[in-house]
Amino acid sequence: RYRNILAAAGGPIERVEVAGASIMGEPYFLANAYLTGALAGVRQKSLYGQANGSGTDRTMMVARFKAISEALERWAHWETHTGPDRNRYGFDVDPSSNGIAAFPGLWARQARASAQAEATERFNLLNWWEGRLPATVADSPWPGVTAVTIRSQAPGLAVILFRKTAEGFFTYGHAGDMNYPDACRKAAAEMERHEQVVRRFAELHGGRILGQLPADAHPLERRGLYFAHETGHAQFLERLRTPARATAELKVAYDGPIPGPWSKYADVWRVVYAPPSRRFLSMDETYFML
Repeated sequence: RYRNILAAAGGPIERVEVAGASIMGEPYFLANAYLTGALAGVRQKSLYGQANGSGTDRTMMVARFKAISEALERWAHWETHTGPDRNRYGFDVDPSSNGIAAFPGLWARQARASAQAEATERFNLLNWWEGRLPATVADSPWPGVTAVTIRSQAPGLAVILFRKTAEGFFTYGHAGDMNYPDACRKAAAEMERHEQVVRRFAELHGGRILGQLPADAHPLERRGLYFAHETGHAQFLERLRTPARATAELKVAYDGPIPGPWSKYADVWRVVYAPPSRRFLSMDETYFML
């Protein structure tokens, strides 16, 4: 279904770039996909670049497919989250792209599995940060990396990985899946990506990472730098030591397909739970969701 996905064949993807990468010392491929025109409401980014979708995998083809799929997710989100059917897909409850997944397979349930994993990750992460779920330090698959698990009534679990870099910064990755090893692998890719962009940003700003972004920078980028600094990491550790003081309420806002022009190329599915609040959507850089 991705055979004619590129703009040269009439598709929505302008180009896909692939480069070698390393995740926890093992070779991987990193792919970045770019949508044509303004299909994803492209904004200027200061930290993570302009790609609409990214993907990592041991094989180049799968990394490309993952990047394209994420770009299609962004397209579907941009077209529907403010549209006339926004309430139908749960965007009145959570207007972000949380819980959206695209997959070019033969069965929509393949897209749903990825959507469910992300929905669990985001539900667990938000409720933990807001004091409604406990977090447990687990045995890490890698030396020098701390692993934290967060579980709830949602299927699967969420994992947060973090470590201190040689430059003295702190980098994180969080992900969800049905089992611990798979969630760790996904979180490790995010942690490596976070480390790369923090290192590059610090090099460009003389080793400084706070107070260097423009005032209108996206809050996720501001958080990425805040929690990489010792100030943000101290806040993260304090939250990790603090027991949950309330109970998370699992309420499904939507679980179903999002049809549209992207359906020619992939099934797009959304699973989303009602968040504990809308604080994660604010400009607050001290809210942990990277």
